[in-house]
Amino acid sequence: MTSKKFLLSFLIGFILCLGIPVIQASSCKDSYVDRVCGEDQTNLWLDIVCVVDNSVGMTNAGLASVAASISSLFVDGQQLGIQPNNPRTTRIGIVTYNQEAQVVADLNNFTSVDELTNKVYSILNKVSTSQDSYLHSGLEAANDLLEQQSFNTARGHYQKLVIVYTSEYKGTGPQDPLPLAMRMKQTVSIATVAYGQDDILGFLAELTKIATPGYNFTNENGENTISELRSTMLQVNCYCPNGWFQMRQSYANENSFEYGVCLLPVTIQATWLASKFSCRNHWNKAYLVNEYTQTKHDYVLQVVRNNTAFKQPYTYFIGLSYVNGNWQWEQPDGMDPIVVQNWNDWNPGFPTASSTATVGVNVQTSPSSMSTGWQNTRKDLASMYVCEVASCDSTNYCTAEDI
Repeated sequence: MTSKKFLLSFLIGFILCLGIPVIQASSCKDSYVDRVCGEDQTNLWLDIVCVVDNSVGMTNAGLASVAASISSLFVDGQQLGIQPNNPRTTRIGIVTYNQEAQVVADLNNFTSVDELTNKVYSILNKVSTSQDSYLHSGLEAANDLLEQQSFNTARGHYQKLVIVYTSEYKGTGPQDPLPLAMRMKQTVSIATVAYGQDDILGFLAELTKIATPGYNFTNENGENTISELRSTMLQVNCYCPNGWFQMRQSYANENSFEYGVCLLPVTIQATWLASKFSCRNHWNKAYLVNEYTQTKHDYVLQVVRNNTAFKQPYTYFIGLSYVNGNWQWEQPDGMDPIVVQNWNDWNPGFPTASSTATVGVNVQTSPSSMSTGWQNTRKDLASMYVCEVASCDSTNYCTAEDI
């Protein structure tokens, strides 16, 4: 889907929602677009460490620019620190490095945006006298800080983000930052911001390898860089509970657009009604998957095909049922189902007219095609199934128990 087509589908969903100012399309009764990640900047809940190169190469002007960038990341109303009555808060720590690294502000230093703004300029007020800039040292200090104050704490389920501001890529052997970055990226997202635009010895290309794909930026874009980092924070804060798959625009492309939708293939056979209630028990407000579009249908099929417990011919329940003369999609508990609209994927000859075949199942009709289509079947027959739920994000807080 092109960005223009996506924007059009979102606007249609937004209009159908009668102007409700929350970007959560599938929670809107009349909406027929898949949910996107929450975009409420004030409700971010992350643990962030800024890793700042303060070697001579950064320059005092560059360091002042970093201070301005960090203070501008957060908006009015955003909550920093730990607040007993509000779990949706962000903590931010700052590490400086040159030849060695120093934690100049740990994750518990700042309790408000105003406090961060007032202090960050004094913390980052002058470069060191060191000519050396070893990113490995900065990343190691950031990793240690997260290990001590974030992982295995009450905020262990909060997503972690390291933002690197650097003017140089240096280091071989034990000082090579790439192996450490690769290990960190298994549990931590890394964004990089390059200062100094002369691409000496492939500086930008090497720095890109450090970053999580799509999270590499340069300071030359000014305000756009701050906007990109804010967007990165929202994306990092959008994730699925353990064992669930986050829907993307393309299954094959891990860097494609991510939706605020999580999917779970369940390999235990059950009737359609039992599957429906089983989804609710798997996670808070989960339900049998809906397939509004070809994109969604294809992604669900790819998830199923890559689960070895599903065998050909693929057969799995979806949240489709026939009620009061309409085929309709399941929604979270407490919300009304949504009538099927526009696109459909009925196999030839379906749906059949039947008073008992009132639920939907995806069925592979041809071993050679490797595709599935909808069929209606009886409620008392058993099949595997796929569940869906909204992602954890800035409009949907998840507790550690949920995840």
